[in-house]
Amino acid sequence: MNCIRSRRRVPSSACVQLGALDRILTNEEIETVCRQLGHAWRERVLPPAVTVRSMVYRSLHPDKSIKGVLADFAAAGEGFEAPPTDAAWCQARSRLPKALWPEMIARSARRGIDLAGAQFLYVGRPLYLVDGSTLSMPDTPKLVEAFGYASTKHGLSRFPVARITFIVRAGVEVVCNYRMGAYRQSEDAQLHAIWQGIPRSSIVIWDRHFCSFYNLAKCRQRGVDVISRLHQRRNPAKLIANGKRVGENEWLVAFDLAPQLRKKYNDSTLPQQLAVRLIRVVFHRKGRRRQIWLVTTLLDSKRYTRRSIARLYRRRWGIETRIGHLKTTLKMNVLRSQTPDAVRSEVAATVLAHNLTCILIHQAARRARRAASRISFACAVKTLLAFSPALRSASGARRLQLYRRMLNHIANQTNPYRPGRIEPRLIKRDPVRYEFLKVSRAEARQLCLS
Repeated sequence: MNCIRSRRRVPSSACVQLGALDRILTNEEIETVCRQLGHAWRERVLPPAVTVRSMVYRSLHPDKSIKGVLADFAAAGEGFEAPPTDAAWCQARSRLPKALWPEMIARSARRGIDLAGAQFLYVGRPLYLVDGSTLSMPDTPKLVEAFGYASTKHGLSRFPVARITFIVRAGVEVVCNYRMGAYRQSEDAQLHAIWQGIPRSSIVIWDRHFCSFYNLAKCRQRGVDVISRLHQRRNPAKLIANGKRVGENEWLVAFDLAPQLRKKYNDSTLPQQLAVRLIRVVFHRKGRRRQIWLVTTLLDSKRYTRRSIARLYRRRWGIETRIGHLKTTLKMNVLRSQTPDAVRSEVAATVLAHNLTCILIHQAARRARRAASRISFACAVKTLLAFSPALRSASGARRLQLYRRMLNHIANQTNPYRPGRIEPRLIKRDPVRYEFLKVSRAEARQLCLS
């Protein structure tokens, strides 16, 4: 790993242990992006490339502490009198340009799509998934002011909560874009800020929360089709009564634009009516007959059949798995940073680490001729961390041999196919019990002293 030359430069052997990602996250690429953004830096121990790689390493490693990252520098023990301090690492993180992270994430998404995107098309069209979630963080005054508390049935939460919305390329499973903001900001507003990144002629699959007249109409204007569940406030019986039957369990119906929506969005391009296809899907679950109503702007029932639309909507659960990998496997559900800018950088580094791991999974799947969807993401993270120290020190043919062995090992770590599996979400071993902290930590300290 080549770093910027200086008297106190970190040699290649002292850089963070990311040898497994050297081919897809290079120092040259990071520095090129920084220069394109007009960012200049002095020759120091923590240049942008080393800082970015250390943040990705921190996102992948089970130990999320800064000291754990700096221990890697100390383990090298060469090229400098002492490893960087916590404060120096935080200052290097704050010097990175804010536009660097979106560009690096977009580059990783394009690399993943170029590698495996052609395998996951529907009638020659790419599929994108949209969904939102929330993230918690330390209870500091700056984070409370920036993100706010969550409203629950028991009152306000005990810690600040951020809302985040993702756009994921289906099949490839890379995060193409995301938007994070305060808890009071709606997922709709976050989607409107990033949906320009969805290319024309794509198909978007999202949950019924996003199934509004405005979202459907604006996507159609951009040449993007939608598959969604019918919003809970719409009555399918009334829609069918005024619609036209086009096949078994499917109808062409019209959504009318409510006057308050035209006034709310003040958009003269919105049509008064929008033609959509309403599909009833009947299935059995736990011995009971159930049904859901799907809405799609794919009106051609011969080219886009009812059964294929139902199968496509089932793929929406893929984004739930992605969010689970980010929040559970990479531990992004509870952030550690103390300031808003640091929180945003931590989330961006985690998303980039997720995309890079997915690229390795697709490389392994192609080499082993195996379905990437069956390869374990958690095992892939453990494998790349285990092989990185050896790959960092190896060179030449030995390095290539190790890299291929790593891909083979990733491909062999598969999840068993267990349809209909039922697993209770309960724990058996009791954790250490403490009382809940219902005030800020600063107030709790004062109570301890009083």
